[in-house]
Amino acid sequence: MLPATDLAGRVLPHLPSLIPAQGAIESCNLILWVAVFGDSSSGTITGVTYSSVAMTQLPTVSPKQVPGDRFVYLFYLIAPATGANNIVVSAGTGTYIAAIASSYTGAKQSGVPDASANNSCTACTTLSTSVTTFADNSWIVLISKNANSATETADTGSTLRRANASDAAFALFESSGDPVTPQGATSMSIKISTGFSADHGLIMASFAPAVAAPRRPLTIITF
Repeated sequence: MLPATDLAGRVLPHLPSLIPAQGAIESCNLILWVAVFGDSSSGTITGVTYSSVAMTQLPTVSPKQVPGDRFVYLFYLIAPATGANNIVVSAGTGTYIAAIASSYTGAKQSGVPDASANNSCTACTTLSTSVTTFADNSWIVLISKNANSATETADTGSTLRRANASDAAFALFESSGDPVTPQGATSMSIKISTGFSADHGLIMASFAPAVAAPRRPLTIITF
């Protein structure tokens, strides 16, 4: 069984701490991803919980700074509680917080991430990044933020899941087309609005399916 989105990029509102439950997570072999950006100081975001359970920040590659601008963070939770629950983002000091969440069914319940990477660029219109997946039929998520308030859009190898409702310069993407098979180096690209260039920062991570099967994930609920 391959990953299928069930909380498909549901945008979470801008609140200093509490992000109310929106939509419901359901089904089995779940993984929840929450992308956050905060201040221009590393470590401003101190944690994220879902249904009062601490989420895990992606090791090594998170946080990542948009050059000269804010830091982006990527958190995950294996086997999150089903139903509508609160996501709470905590910060050490008062700061602007934005977040996007996406959950998937059919995900392997261990070994997360399968692979990960981060990248940044200065005054660019596109940014490509690759990861080398270890599991066959894996799926990839990518979060991106630019410093020019320019709209983030998908490019080669990526599909826009959702941009933040209040800031289109912050968006969550996933791999497009079929799952990554065979395993190996896989590239995804994002771009911004025509006529703009901006400093970019992104984080990318892959996760393995619970059971490998050669078919495309199904979107079962889209908000």
